[in-house]
Amino acid sequence: MSRARREESSTRLLAALARRQHGVFSRDQAVGAGLSSSQIWRRVQDGQLERAQPGVYRIAALRRTWHQDVMARVLWAGGGAVASHRTAAALWRFDGFDRGPAEVSVPLVRQGGRGVHRFARLSSADATIVEGIPVTTPARTVIDLAGMVSEARVEAALESALRAGLTSVGQVHRRLDGPGGRGRRGRGALRELLAQRQPGAPTDSLLETLFVQALRNAGLPEPARQHQVFAGDRLIARLDLAYPERRLFIELDGWAAHGGQEAFVADRRRQNHLVAMGWQPLRFTWDDVTSGLPAAVDVVRAALAA
Repeated sequence: MSRARREESSTRLLAALARRQHGVFSRDQAVGAGLSSSQIWRRVQDGQLERAQPGVYRIAALRRTWHQDVMARVLWAGGGAVASHRTAAALWRFDGFDRGPAEVSVPLVRQGGRGVHRFARLSSADATIVEGIPVTTPARTVIDLAGMVSEARVEAALESALRAGLTSVGQVHRRLDGPGGRGRRGRGALRELLAQRQPGAPTDSLLETLFVQALRNAGLPEPARQHQVFAGDRLIARLDLAYPERRLFIELDGWAAHGGQEAFVADRRRQNHLVAMGWQPLRFTWDDVTSGLPAAVDVVRAALAA
């Protein structure tokens, strides 16, 4: 095979790899595909490639994305590296975690740096692939977050992971007690959070999580989440939050709570049915929770005391 044919074949291999990696690849991968250092350098000089990280290149014609930046950071960090902590939370779309500077975890023998966390051991059970990017699993991500963000943010992450079916309370416990969880910063706080969590379904939204936290911080009893109400064998309603023994329920309405006129009408009929069964409703909006939280909590306190 001629030199030109070999280079063309290497280019195709590298392009296919880059497509799977959000448009980036490492120098080692390029060499492995058959390109020489001089060929890589020439493509940088010609503007076909750009340096994304030391030893990592992006295809210049492709639009730069956050996923590309994260993948480039993982490739820069080397074998065994994974996206982790807040970056992993954003990849998993946990509540309250937006896309930001890439954070990665690397084996302990590697050098650290800004946005680089080191681990003594990362079990295969703690790592996976999301959207083509090596990343910590949801359970491991929650454990990692417990060592660096507030308990409220950890709880929001946990509830959204449970809601999406990405993990379970039991799985988080098992990973917390495993080699990767022992001795980790925030382990005690996470264990306490899991212990105080009411059994049953997760909250249905970040709004509900915030309200549960507010009730707890105010010293009020923690309500049941997604409580089901039946009339005989027929399911009448699934309530956002409820105090069943007091026949008191709380509905939290986000901006898209009803999804149209038909859903709005059905919701009001459902509420009337519940009232006829002896339930007392309390309804709060996003603004009530984010701007008038103390007043909303006082309303619940008064209703429980009545």
